[in-house]
Parts: sequence; C-alpha cells; structure tokens
Amino acid sequence: MTSNLNEKKAANRDSNYNWSKYIGFGSQLIVGLLITLFVGKKLDAYLNKHSFFAWLTPSLFILVVLISVVRDTQNKK
Repeated sequence: MTSNLNEKKAANRDSNYNWSKYIGFGSQLIVGLLITLFVGKKLDAYLNKHSFFAWLTPSLFILVVLISVVRDTQNKK
C-alpha cells in the first residue's frame, strides 16, 4: 500500500514538472514579446518611423525563439 502511494506521488510530481516547464516557456515568450514591442515602439518614436520597428523587433524575437526550439528538440547524434 505504501509503494502504491509513493508511485502516485511520483507520478503527480512528474506531471506538475511537465506543466511548469510549459508555463515557464509561455511566460518567457509573452514577456519577451512585450519587451521587444516596447523597444520597437521607442525606436519608432526616436527614428520617426511609422510602426516599422514595432513589427520588426517582435518578429525577429519569434524567429530566434523558433530556431532555438528546433535546435533544442533535434535528436542528438
């Protein structure tokens, strides 16, 4: 009975770890997008551009994150 309870606790702990990993990644993605959008708007105001950097900086951030995710999830040889 004790081993069954320990197995349930271990499974619950692993499940919580998986969820927290994805929640952490989502939070970092949202914060990164907000920061790059803020920086892009400040650059637009400073350089008198109309929404150019406000689109460019978040787009570059998304591209870098996607490349990073693909490299991290590739099978190692």
